[in-house]
Amino acid sequence: MTIRDVATETAYTDIAKITLIVTTDDRSLAASLEANAATRERIRLQLADAGIDPENINSAKYSASPQYGWFGKKPASFEVVNSLQVEVDNENHFQRVAEIADREDTIRFGGVEFEHSEEDQYKHRVREKAVEKILADAAYFESKLGLTLSPVAFQFSDVGVDLPRGAMLEEVVVTAQRLDGRSSVSATPPSPPPTFDEVSYRVSVQVTFEITPAEQP
Repeated sequence: MTIRDVATETAYTDIAKITLIVTTDDRSLAASLEANAATRERIRLQLADAGIDPENINSAKYSASPQYGWFGKKPASFEVVNSLQVEVDNENHFQRVAEIADREDTIRFGGVEFEHSEEDQYKHRVREKAVEKILADAAYFESKLGLTLSPVAFQFSDVGVDLPRGAMLEEVVVTAQRLDGRSSVSATPPSPPPTFDEVSYRVSVQVTFEITPAEQP
């Protein structure tokens, strides 16, 4: 006899990892690198002033490339692109990061990933919940049918996690003014910025029982 059941648990994401992309361009590589570093340091100070732990502000990807004009083999300028990953745990800090990105012409809001700090605990909880439901069903059948059910095999599905839509967002626009560098509102409204949202954990469990008649008194 096999009994199957599904269990779910719902929580809220409580960590957002925001990517800020810093782009600088100058006629010399050294000047572009210096400007990029200065911009990133200014961002760090602004974020720290907003109450974000400096340990949660880290450099990520980096690239530098020459920019050529229409004529000549010598680069006209050098573009340096670096990114910062900022980890926040509340919407107020999320908003402060967005405001800083919106003020700076050299900064682009590159995306965000949401995480749940208690993911492991919730995965364990949802598995336990499914097993308890199956054992309750088994106890019911035993009492009603006069049987003894002994578990001999079980199978868990992978725990499914439904993350908020922001977790898969590659790039969002903070305000309409930043669209294509225009100062007026675009005819196409900007995507709403992602925010902390529900996260659902689910698991499917099946247990195979060996059936034996209950012992007679």
